[in-house]
Amino acid sequence: MNLPNKLTMLRMLMIPLFIACFYLPESWLIGTLNGVPLLLKYVLAAVVFLLAYVTDTLDGRIARARGLVTDFGKLMDPTADKLLTSAALIMLCRFEVMSFGNFLMPVFTFIIIAREIFVSGSRKEDFTGICLFGVGFAHDFHAAKAIGKAKTTLQFAAILITLLCGPVFTAIGIPVDFVLICAAAALTVWSGIDYTVGAKDLFKNR
Repeated sequence: MNLPNKLTMLRMLMIPLFIACFYLPESWLIGTLNGVPLLLKYVLAAVVFLLAYVTDTLDGRIARARGLVTDFGKLMDPTADKLLTSAALIMLCRFEVMSFGNFLMPVFTFIIIAREIFVSGSRKEDFTGICLFGVGFAHDFHAAKAIGKAKTTLQFAAILITLLCGPVFTAIGIPVDFVLICAAAALTVWSGIDYTVGAKDLFKNR
């Protein structure tokens, strides 16, 4: 197994560690701000989440730079990303870390996870990672790819900032994390619609 694939597997192994951070004792405090406890477990979860995201960036760059792109990596790399993001969203639902609007977190989680399932399922990529409808795909592939990258980056930023600063935003009464997660959900919907419009010919031919 080459280095990029090892990094991908490491990212998957970090998911249980990330989840475990949420179950650390609430008595482990960094301090308090305006009476709001700042829990160490969320900071540790954010650190693990950040490190996992770094492995995602590294494995792709190393694979392309060294010519180490493999079928395994093409399959498992996006799978690991989706599992990590899904785990993070579900934990945010369970522990209500967001400064405002935690009752909407299940809606955001459903939107984001449903979009990933829909797109992944409709692509029907083979084990070489080549999209079966890639040839003759009428939509602007590069534009769609840019939207997808922006969506992924915004999701990462929203989750990370919520973990790190959700209690701080609660204490100061400025729900920046809520705004970011709303924006991530909106961009997720946009990218899903953009993908569906681009792939409409594929769906007609099924």
